Amino acid sequence: MKMIYDTKQATLFGEKTLERKYLESINGEYSFYRGIEVLNKIVWDFKDFTTQYLTHTFHSYPARFIPQIPLTFIKLFTKEEETVLDPMCGCGTTLIEALLNNRNSIGNDFNPLASLITKVKTTLIDENEFRYFNKKLAVMKRYLDMDYRKVDERINNLPNRKVSKIFNRVVISKLEGIRETLLEIKEEGHNDLFDFGRVALSSTIWSLVENGGGIDVDDLFLKKVKSMQNGLKKMDKIIKNIPEVKVICGDARKLEVETNSIDLIVTSPPYVNALDYYRVHMYNMLWLGMDFDLFRKHEIGGHSHFIANRFRLLSEYLGDMFRSMIEMNRVLKKDKLCVMVVGNSSLEYELIESHKFFGEMGKEIGFKPIKTIFRNIDKTKKYTSADIGKIDDEYILVMQKIDNTNVSARDDNFICEVVRGQMMKFREQIKKVQGTSIRGRKPTKERLLKNIDKISEAIQTIPQDIKICSCNNK
Repeated sequence: MKMIYDTKQATLFGEKTLERKYLESINGEYSFYRGIEVLNKIVWDFKDFTTQYLTHTFHSYPARFIPQIPLTFIKLFTKEEETVLDPMCGCGTTLIEALLNNRNSIGNDFNPLASLITKVKTTLIDENEFRYFNKKLAVMKRYLDMDYRKVDERINNLPNRKVSKIFNRVVISKLEGIRETLLEIKEEGHNDLFDFGRVALSSTIWSLVENGGGIDVDDLFLKKVKSMQNGLKKMDKIIKNIPEVKVICGDARKLEVETNSIDLIVTSPPYVNALDYYRVHMYNMLWLGMDFDLFRKHEIGGHSHFIANRFRLLSEYLGDMFRSMIEMNRVLKKDKLCVMVVGNSSLEYELIESHKFFGEMGKEIGFKPIKTIFRNIDKTKKYTSADIGKIDDEYILVMQKIDNTNVSARDDNFICEVVRGQMMKFREQIKKVQGTSIRGRKPTKERLLKNIDKISEAIQTIPQDIKICSCNNK
């Protein structure tokens, strides 16, 4: 089967010289070592490359990586019908690229909205189904003039934040009308269309929040639907053989994936102290009937707790990520690659170089770091965190599984030992140089020196902070 990236075909990207050269460089059969050599020749900034095409455009999602990253590793290090895993799949970028290139794929994310978006992006829908869907939407207007008294309960259940003012009675009435129509579609047995509509509704809510309201809700929803239908129709014309796609709403620290079954892992895990995904998605999840509070309690990398000592966030994060890496080792076949894309973070003015932590922890469980690739992020794709500022760059950590780990992701003692070692090394670095991530106004020397004591305190609480269920006590 010829895929869209076959250089003999017209690609999605027109005649852009740089993109065509890049696509030519990753096409073909490569040995493992030849593939590594190709990595060295790629310009990883991908400046001015097309990154939004087909179903990648369905739903905004913060801090997602560009499709060229998973595409590169999929093309160079897997064959058709082999299996690619993204254990923290977010909005499904890796799975889309695997689907387009005839690789089986598994995506996992504890965020129910993320797993829903990924499922919809990778599920082709028959033209007849779309005709039925559009007919249902044509009569949706009868729901859009609901008695405002019926929406008072919804208003009272909104999270108590300023943005709630966006959802006035008119807006809520229209959103409820759309939701009622989608529930009818589900009751009539069209589950894929129901999920498709929920993603369109979620994308509409996202636009409402981002723009501060002032949007014609039903008109925007219908535009989202049309755009998403066009994306799936284009994908349907491209894909002739549909590989297996499995999307799991689950915990990366306890993967529901068979041991030694995966040919490649490509993932972009959350950054510590950068973004609370549950806050970003709470309104979307509310309207879709999802439990965003449960997600908050189990989210990796969130920063809505440990206010008194932020360095406890780091030890918790390292514990969560180490458990996830143990699971990645378990499911990955020997000699295959695990690729982790992550940027630097910041805690109390100190630089957190996550890729270095991951590389060191990987050595403890049978991973061998092969290379670390630095890339600048296109200025139009940068993500800004209130705690970190603008995230300008990121690192691609490439590790090879050279041995099976003999430890379990549930081994608290081992997790604690490794995390303690990493935190002690981090403390020694801070003793030598403080304020490594300062941007703008500098704190006093005395303020920075207090970080050493805080890290020492965080080391003492590692046994309780790295427990998977410790979130219930935060």
